[in-house]
Amino acid sequence: MKKPSECCSDVESESCRNNYFEGKRLTSDSFRVEQNYFLERRRLLNRALVGWGVVYGFPISEEPGRLVIEAGLALDKCGHELLQVGRREITFNDVHKFDDPNTPAAQIENAAGDAAWHWETGSSSVDQCWQLSVHYAEKLNGPFKVKDSCSCEHEEWERTCETVYYSLRRIPCGECCADDACALTCDCATGPCCKDRPDAPARRGGCHCLCDCLTRLDPNPDDCCDLREIDTPCGPLRVDLHHGVPLACVSLVRDPSQQWALGAVTDACGPRRLVKRNDLLFDLIRGCDLTRIDEISWWPSHRGQMTFAWFNDFFGPKSEGQEKYVTNFSVTFSRPVRVTSLGADCFTMAVLSVETEGRWGQVQRVPIVGIDTTKFPPHQGDPAGHVRGCAIVVEGGYVEDALRGRGSLFKESVIVEIEVRGDYIIDCNGQAVDANAVGQSARPSGNGTPGGTFISTFRVLPREQDKGAAS
Repeated sequence: MKKPSECCSDVESESCRNNYFEGKRLTSDSFRVEQNYFLERRRLLNRALVGWGVVYGFPISEEPGRLVIEAGLALDKCGHELLQVGRREITFNDVHKFDDPNTPAAQIENAAGDAAWHWETGSSSVDQCWQLSVHYAEKLNGPFKVKDSCSCEHEEWERTCETVYYSLRRIPCGECCADDACALTCDCATGPCCKDRPDAPARRGGCHCLCDCLTRLDPNPDDCCDLREIDTPCGPLRVDLHHGVPLACVSLVRDPSQQWALGAVTDACGPRRLVKRNDLLFDLIRGCDLTRIDEISWWPSHRGQMTFAWFNDFFGPKSEGQEKYVTNFSVTFSRPVRVTSLGADCFTMAVLSVETEGRWGQVQRVPIVGIDTTKFPPHQGDPAGHVRGCAIVVEGGYVEDALRGRGSLFKESVIVEIEVRGDYIIDCNGQAVDANAVGQSARPSGNGTPGGTFISTFRVLPREQDKGAAS
């Protein structure tokens, strides 16, 4: 067997913490081990349990030739906390440039110039943008002269101050809003549990997918300790340039002296990866980011009944020879929805009558030919091309013959079903409307997931019964 000393000879490659005992002589190495242990443990938990991205803050505003970035907190892939506690103004010369437009090599000047003037004038076809990222950085403060055991003098530092540093990287403009790649990659399930129980219900991600994915992850990336020293006007910084957190896509312009300067913020959310905090996750589970059906005009009769007279009034005043009728069957939404996503196929209306022979239920579709949005203008501040609701438009012949004519189905009691297909209707955030009905409640809709179908049923009383009630 190995001696205990041999077993622990490689202890420096593991995570070490101090063991205190009475009479132990504490040195600078002791405190350094203590700090390193807690720093590395905290960063390990950050990257293993929390993830990386912007936690909150880092709002960006524009000023001539510069950007103003307010306080914020982010986590990078190594688990570093990127904390900026106050307002910071940055110029083109204050950031690290991975593709410096002032560098003449490889025609970077021309490409960068085209990209910059593309944003300023729209005259260039070069599809290049500049991604602004924030990086973890350390600044050594409080220089102190010390002598070692050989009386050789060298410089130490009182404090290591954690701060942030910014960089610009040239990327295709299409990548500004590109979705993050899935961290979870699953192969087909081939494990014994699937072969032995082929009829068992499939588990989320297959039998071994989640296990395999987590097994492949490296708990300690090799390049997380690689801090590069950079000279800045405020002194040297040690910066992790490998693991920046994207904040925005910006443009470059020429200032009056024809020097490069930071221009407009072209997208401040597209490139951002966000850390989902607990309160945010609960809001997502509740569907707080989703648009719902806020109101249906026939809500008092939802899953109930209405008289024929009231049902008839929903189709407007009596007329002859109309091509179509704009009905009062309308739906309003909690947020603006895209007009282009609204159409006749977003709604269905069916009438279930009873056959004379056999008493089978017979389904007849009401011919919906369009929608009308004139009574539902956007609210102040809503984006162009969006509305807050719409009304169903029905073919005129149906109203005049099947509803109000001699051969009307409504001489007897019928069931009416109206569906709103939320999967087809897209809101101002690009998400499908959360349209599922909930129990007896007609409003608001929603089960916390995008899409779904709102189904409302009610019974229409016989037409003759209305006449008897009127007399």
